[in-house]
Amino acid sequence: MPKSTFYNLPSEKKQILIEALQHEFSRMSLADASVASIIHYANIPRGSFYQYFKDKEDAFYYLFDQHIHMALDTFLWILKKHNGHLFDAMPDFFQVIISEKNNFRFFENALLNMNHRMENSFTNIFTDEMKSGHYKKITSIINFRELRLNENEEIIPLLKLLSIITVHAMIEKYSKDLPLNTAVNNYNKQLELVQNGVMRD
Repeated sequence: MPKSTFYNLPSEKKQILIEALQHEFSRMSLADASVASIIHYANIPRGSFYQYFKDKEDAFYYLFDQHIHMALDTFLWILKKHNGHLFDAMPDFFQVIISEKNNFRFFENALLNMNHRMENSFTNIFTDEMKSGHYKKITSIINFRELRLNENEEIIPLLKLLSIITVHAMIEKYSKDLPLNTAVNNYNKQLELVQNGVMRD
């Protein structure tokens, strides 16, 4: 987590530093990213970086968590738009994530250079106990009447499965440079297999 000095920065300086992190980590893996490049882009002294973050990994996971929360907020908005119909919301969410590169380009680079910690965050994005506020909001919106599921117990495995399918489809899209329509069609086919097993007749 960032140090308190980062949170105490004036909003304009904080935004410049976040943009520098975004620029570096959207084009380089965590292993290859350079603190020198970040401070050059942000136009700050090298020592200042370490006043705000312990190291580049600390900075990366701060940005990573910010994007996870942004994705969750996007999903909540889409789920509400579809009146809680989970299998109508998922394709819409997937398309937004892979098409809005200005907001989610960071995810592309993270997915193509994923480690266990990132994989765990992605695959538990809807159910992570650390993000329980989002989980409660999601389950309060989902239309359970159309699902053959127990609201409290069986929804967690379903949400984990959907997140795994979504992450796999994103990796396939980015690694194979698939056209948007192809990626969406492939994703929808996988969703249909799950949907047929949990939807009421």
